[in-house]
Amino acid sequence: MTNPVPVTLFAKTSGCQQCVATKKHLDRQGTPYAVRYVDEDPAAADWVKLLGYLQVPVVMVGDMHWSGYRPDKLTELQKLHTVAADIADLDVPAAAAIARESVA
Repeated sequence: MTNPVPVTLFAKTSGCQQCVATKKHLDRQGTPYAVRYVDEDPAAADWVKLLGYLQVPVVMVGDMHWSGYRPDKLTELQKLHTVAADIADLDVPAAAAIARESVA
């Protein structure tokens, strides 16, 4: 089965309204993600700097990333995860069809 593209949200534990808005958006649309808090995890803070950002939130999706609350990108992200899940549902029937063709 195909797994959706991993999503990581780099955020602060408090004092960041854009972080809260991004988390709420991801939760509301049901996009799975991991959170790394830059104010508790020095390695997470280093990742944000390595990506070239000076503020959070930073959303990393595979090799794509952006900073700030971006509802447009988050909504597109939901579509990506919906498509990935739909394609994954086709894995078993596709494998069965290929197996039938190779036997025939």
